[in-house]
Amino acid sequence: MSLLLGIDLGTSSVKALLMDIDGRMLGIAQEHYDIDVSRNDWAEQSPEKWWAAAARTIRKLLTDTGADPRSIRGVGLSGQMHGLVALDAAGRPVRPAIIWPDQRSKRQVDRINDVMERMSLAGETMNKASTGFALASLLWMQENEPEQYAAVHKIVLPKDYIRYKLTGRLASEATDASGSVAFNTRGRQWSYPLIEALDIAGTIFPECLEPLDIAGEVTTEAARETGLYPGTPVVCGGSDQCMQAVGNGVVEPGWVTSNIGTGGQVAAMVSNPIYDPQWRMNTFCHIFPGSWVIQGSNLNSGLALKWLKENVLQAADFNILMEMCSHVDAGSEGVLFLPYLAGERTPHMDPAARAGFLGMTLKHRKEHLVRAVVEGVVYALRDSMELLGQQGIAADKVIASGGGAKHSVWLQCQADIFGKPVYTTKVKEEACVGAAIVAGTGVGIYRSISEGCNQAVALEERYYEPDQRHQELYDHYYGLFKQLYIRNKELFTNWTKNH
Repeated sequence: MSLLLGIDLGTSSVKALLMDIDGRMLGIAQEHYDIDVSRNDWAEQSPEKWWAAAARTIRKLLTDTGADPRSIRGVGLSGQMHGLVALDAAGRPVRPAIIWPDQRSKRQVDRINDVMERMSLAGETMNKASTGFALASLLWMQENEPEQYAAVHKIVLPKDYIRYKLTGRLASEATDASGSVAFNTRGRQWSYPLIEALDIAGTIFPECLEPLDIAGEVTTEAARETGLYPGTPVVCGGSDQCMQAVGNGVVEPGWVTSNIGTGGQVAAMVSNPIYDPQWRMNTFCHIFPGSWVIQGSNLNSGLALKWLKENVLQAADFNILMEMCSHVDAGSEGVLFLPYLAGERTPHMDPAARAGFLGMTLKHRKEHLVRAVVEGVVYALRDSMELLGQQGIAADKVIASGGGAKHSVWLQCQADIFGKPVYTTKVKEEACVGAAIVAGTGVGIYRSISEGCNQAVALEERYYEPDQRHQELYDHYYGLFKQLYIRNKELFTNWTKNH
């Protein structure tokens, strides 16, 4: 039996999945870890801990399934976007990775965007810098940690580090590199004019490959740590958003995906390199040359519900929260939640934005807080859905993925707030499956990504239609939701100056 291995390095856990070439899943293993928030606005993780967790997860998967490592024809990778992994000449991290929710680089973001505007690079980068993007974090290192910066030999994105530990090859690929903002997204190569204008040596950026390229083979050392067979081909893979799209079968224009993970994204594949001139959204490279993805990104999706679960309600698991939700009517009886716990990207691009509940009275209980958080997350995603429409991108059907595809409360809420039918696939770990499909295509098992998706991905028969009564109510509350930020923007800015 020929098998494919997909590895997804997420923000809260690493997952490894084994499937056969027809998409039948043999098993999945997972290990969780935390974000280190040692200072206000900081978000870091240890690359060494990523690798240790990934190695244990792969070994556990092989043990649990009893699969022969020699039957694995290819390994593919997916990973959290934007983070900075800075390595010395020996390939060791010089400091913890600065990951995407990090907000420390506000001043560096302004510097990058000023240079980009002066050099008229918008049509190439197709993105404006944001806090948490690798280039902004690298500039922060340059200005605040000169000794560590001087030791940097190469930088990579998070999942690139796992590939390096598997193969010994330091490289990035276009989907993830385009999320660094140091990249010519139109031309699928590093933006050396921008890099050099910021007084950064271009040599610290690694070679940039394509998602379907074979980056190398599992080394003897990596085989010893993971249980994989030495010489197994490792295909580059891509960013988690790109791999989730593949795992959902979205490899041609026409569908919109709504992903609720730690962060949230609404995204569409496009065949023309369009971008939002107001910089409220991002455009990144997609799975092959001539394809891009335009998306709105929210920093506080599953993260907001996790915050409520752990820091407020101290609930045992998310299923308890979903059960609580089911006992509260749509609209949370007037409670609104602004979910900007870590600032926000789309549509505000405002690291100073903050979270809060509004409309609470003595009658409201903890169940209302849970439902308000769920609804607030989806309201924020609707901001992105509406911006796609402004770009002329039709969004008649939505495929939900991530944690937001795992419970009917999330799915019906998305259908009602978006006002569109919401579908799910039979695949439950979309990023892992996408990485496995890319691996299978890269090593020649599938003749194309489309063929791989046709064999491995299928829609669930059940889908969720908008409830007209709920839709009208949500339209009203969505208007109030948008006003919450607008009316408090100045207050948020003044608040963060003193906190």
